[in-house]
Amino acid sequence: MDNSQPTTALSNSPASSFDITTALAELALALAAKPSESFFDELISRLSLQVGAYESYIAHFDSRMPSLPCIRYWREGQFIGGKLSPVSANLLAEIRAQKVVQITELPKAHPDYASTQAEISQAPRGFWSHQIVKQQRVIGYIAFSFAQATFDHAILEQLLAPFVARLNSEFEQQQQREALSLSAVAFDSNEGLIITDANYRIVKVNKAFSQITGYQQNEVLGHELTEVFGNPSPVFMEAIDGTVRRKGEVERQRKNGQSYTQLETITAVRNEVDSLTHYVVCIQDISANKATEQQIQHLAYFDELTGLPNRRKLREELSQCFARAKKQHAIGALLFIDLDHFKHINDSLGHAAGDWVLQQVATRLQGLIREGDLLARLGGDEFVLLLADLGESPPHAEQQANIVGKRLIKTISAPYPFDGQSLHIGASVGITLFPGKGQTAEDLLKQADTAMYQAKSAGRRTVIFFDDGMQKQADKRLKLHNALRGALANDELLLYYQPQHMISTGELVGAEALVRWQPEGKALVSPTEFIPIAEESDLIIDIGMWVLEQSCIQMAKWQKEGVLLPELSVNVSAKQFHHPEFADRVEELMTQYHIEGSMLNLEVTESVVLGHAEDTIRKMAQLKEMGLRFSIDDFGAGYSSLSYLKRLPVDELKIDRSFIRDIPRDSRDMAIVDAVLAMANHLGFTVTAEGVETRQQLAFLKQQGCTFYQGYLSSKAITAEALERYIQRFQGKIG
Repeated sequence: MDNSQPTTALSNSPASSFDITTALAELALALAAKPSESFFDELISRLSLQVGAYESYIAHFDSRMPSLPCIRYWREGQFIGGKLSPVSANLLAEIRAQKVVQITELPKAHPDYASTQAEISQAPRGFWSHQIVKQQRVIGYIAFSFAQATFDHAILEQLLAPFVARLNSEFEQQQQREALSLSAVAFDSNEGLIITDANYRIVKVNKAFSQITGYQQNEVLGHELTEVFGNPSPVFMEAIDGTVRRKGEVERQRKNGQSYTQLETITAVRNEVDSLTHYVVCIQDISANKATEQQIQHLAYFDELTGLPNRRKLREELSQCFARAKKQHAIGALLFIDLDHFKHINDSLGHAAGDWVLQQVATRLQGLIREGDLLARLGGDEFVLLLADLGESPPHAEQQANIVGKRLIKTISAPYPFDGQSLHIGASVGITLFPGKGQTAEDLLKQADTAMYQAKSAGRRTVIFFDDGMQKQADKRLKLHNALRGALANDELLLYYQPQHMISTGELVGAEALVRWQPEGKALVSPTEFIPIAEESDLIIDIGMWVLEQSCIQMAKWQKEGVLLPELSVNVSAKQFHHPEFADRVEELMTQYHIEGSMLNLEVTESVVLGHAEDTIRKMAQLKEMGLRFSIDDFGAGYSSLSYLKRLPVDELKIDRSFIRDIPRDSRDMAIVDAVLAMANHLGFTVTAEGVETRQQLAFLKQQGCTFYQGYLSSKAITAEALERYIQRFQGKIG
C-alpha cells in the first residue's frame, strides 16, 4: 500500500490551541482495542467529534461500478448507513474525476447543487479528504465535510497520520472480505465449478461439481483434470496457451461409470503482472437437454407409432436420392403402399387394434428392405418404399420393382393373430421409376400415389406402374372433383327415373331415382364418373341427402296431381347411411312432405354392413318401423356375407347387371342368378334384376321365379315429365 496524499478543498486557518497530543493518545487507545470489524466506525466517529465535522465517510471506488459504495457513513453524531448525501456524493464524484478541488466550483459541475444545499439544514462549506492509494491507483477516500468555510486541516492530518498504515491495511482487508463473500455466493451455484492451477491441477471444486460428477472434493483435490475426466477435451487443448476462453460439449463419465453430456467452459485467470495463475472450469450436465433435443428431432423426422421415417424425412431423402440417380445414371423406384380394408379393423375393433396392425405391418416390411432403401409411413394406412438403386437397365429395374411390390402384398396379406382371432388385410401398390424425362423429385410421390389409386380401382391386391395416361386421368378426376363441389350450389344436379315392372304381369310397380349432373353449358356427366369421386369424400353425403329430399318432393307432387307411382327407390351410400343424423333426417322429410313409409324403398349396397354390422341392423330396424322398405343393391358384385344377410331386416335383393348381361350365353351367370333366386325365395326376399335388355333375359328370369326387373327392355332412365307420361300410359289414360 503506497502512502497517500490529502486533498484540501479550502484555505487553511491558523493553527488552533487544540491539544493534539492528548487527542492522539485517546484515539490510539480507542483504536488499539477495536477489532477490524469496528475500526472504521471508531476512527471516523472520533475524528469527526474532535474536529467538528458535519459529515464523515469512508468510501471505495470500484471501476466496474458507476456508483460510490460507501463502507461507513457518519453524519451529525450517528451512523446512517451506506448512502451518501447528494452533496457528499457529488463532491466525491468530482474529486474522483479530478475536476473540482474547491467547493465553490461544485455548482458549475452539478447545477442541482444549489437546490440540494437548500434542503440541508446546515449545508457543508468545507471539505477535506485523504486518498487511499494502491499501486499508484486511488481506490478510496476517508473524507470529512464541515459547516464552516474555514477549518484547520493540519489538525486532521496530524490526527490521521499515525493510523494511515492501519487504515490502508484495514481498507484492503475489507475489500478482500467483500470479494471473498461475493466469490462464495458465486461459487455456490447450480453450475459445477473447478479451479485449477496453471498446470490443470485441481485446487477447489463446489458442491454442484460433486452432484454432477459423483466425486467429492477430497477425492479430486491435487489431481489433474485428466485424472477425473479422462483425456483432455478439445476445449482444454484449445485453451492450453491461456489466452482464450473456450466452450464446448463433451461426453463424460460420472464416478459410477454412467455416461452423460457435459457443457464445459474454461477461462484463464491472470494476475496483476499478466501471468497465468489459474483456470476456472464451469461444467453443466446437459444430458436432459440433449435428450429433449433428440426427441424433438426424432418427432420431426420419424413416425411416433411405427418409428419409421415420416413424410418430411422421406421428402428430404427422396430429393437426395433423385439427384444421385440422375448423376450416376442409375434407376430407382418409389412404391406407394396402401392397405386394403384397414378401415374395417378400425371401425369394428377400435383404433388400438388398428395401431397394433400398423406396427405389425411396419415390422414385416422392415424385414424385406435392403440396406440403403428407405421405408416410410406417410400417415394413416399409407407406406412408401424408396428403392435407391435398381441398376441402369429400365426393363430390369421394372422387373425388380414388380417383384418387390408383389412380395410386399404377400407379406402384408398374411393373417394377423389378434385377441384369439385372425385379422386379414391386403395392400395395393403403385410404382413409379425414376429419373424420367421431364420428371422432378416432387413428381414422384404424386405419380406413385396415382398408380396406387389405379391398383385400387383394378381390384386391389395388385401392383400398377405409373404412366402418363394415368396422370391425365388423375388431373381429370381432380378437375371433376373441384367442379362437383359447386354442383349443388349451382343447381346442376337433377333426377332421372327408371321404371320397374312385375315380371309375371308386366305391371308398373315403381321406379328408381337416379342422379345426373348437368354442368352449365356442358353435356351430362355419367354417374360412373362422378359418383366414385363423390364417394371418396363427404360430397356423397350432401348429394345423397339432396337426392332423398328431391325424391320426396317429387313423390308429393305426383300424389297431389294424381300420378300414381306405387314406390320410389332411392340409393343411399354407406357414408350417408352411417351419418349420425340420417334416420332423423329421413323422418323429417317424410313428415314435411307427407310421404308414407311404404312409398319409399332405400337401396343400400353390401358395403353398408362392413365394420358397422350392429349399427346397420339397429338403424334399419328403426327406419323399418316408419314403414320403409330396404333393398340390397348390386348383390353379389362385392363383399357378401350370408351370416349378416340373414340378420338384416331387408325386403329385397337386386341382382347386379353384370350377372344379367350375358344371359343366356353364359351358363355360369345363369347358375349364379338361379342360386340367388333360390336363396332369396327361402329367406323370403323379393328379387329385382337390373339391366334387363332382351326378351330372352326376361324369359329366363320369369322361368326362374324372379319378381321384378328394370332395364332398357322397358325403358331407359327418363325425366320426371317423361315418367309421368309413362305412368299415365300404364294407367290407361293415354294411348
